Amino acid sequence: MSLDMVGEDTKKTGGSFLIEKMPDPSAIWTRGTDKHTEWGAGDVGEKDLFPNYFNDFIFDICKAQGKFANWTVNYNPFEGGSDHTPFLQNKIPGLLMWHFTDVFYHTDNDRIDKVSPTEMKNVGISGLTAAYTLISADENTAIATVSQVKADALVRLKTEFELSKKAIADGKAASDEKHIIEVWCKWYVDALATINKMPVKAETTKVGSAIKFATNEIEKQTKVYLAELK
Repeated sequence: MSLDMVGEDTKKTGGSFLIEKMPDPSAIWTRGTDKHTEWGAGDVGEKDLFPNYFNDFIFDICKAQGKFANWTVNYNPFEGGSDHTPFLQNKIPGLLMWHFTDVFYHTDNDRIDKVSPTEMKNVGISGLTAAYTLISADENTAIATVSQVKADALVRLKTEFELSKKAIADGKAASDEKHIIEVWCKWYVDALATINKMPVKAETTKVGSAIKFATNEIEKQTKVYLAELK
């Protein structure tokens, strides 16, 4: 977790708290409610995708804090250019927790009066919750994460299906739209597989079984969507 520009008073600086995700298909096909920041999109291809549970794991923790504290939490597709990038280049999961746009960014008006203690508290609670959960994760933690990531995957697949359905109606090639759905499916199937390494100490095969069950659900739903895209 790279925490950079995370204490901003958004009423003064603009923007909101963001999680820049590890490279997933939204960095290639940015559509619907997904959008890049003013920082700009990176050059991401399918070979650069980095399937991992970390994206949804962090976002879900931040959303929970956001709901509790009435704190605005958003995300953006991978853009690169910050301190999490070298980790990704070395195959280590990494993402960015930040704020953008900030009208005072890198100016001489970027001073302590632009910092919000409440914002710092919300980010700190989220970061510490994530870190403590990971360093103490057991099989129950991993199984709960499988369930959450599966739910997130099904929501994303439904969203992408609706977008592709409309795109085809507007004249886009069905084969291209099906490919997008297939890539999202594969990304999430591969992301689920990484949860096997989450428990600090593996004791049984329960996590693997949960992953297999979730994978089957995602693949089954994907087939349904693909069959409907014509």
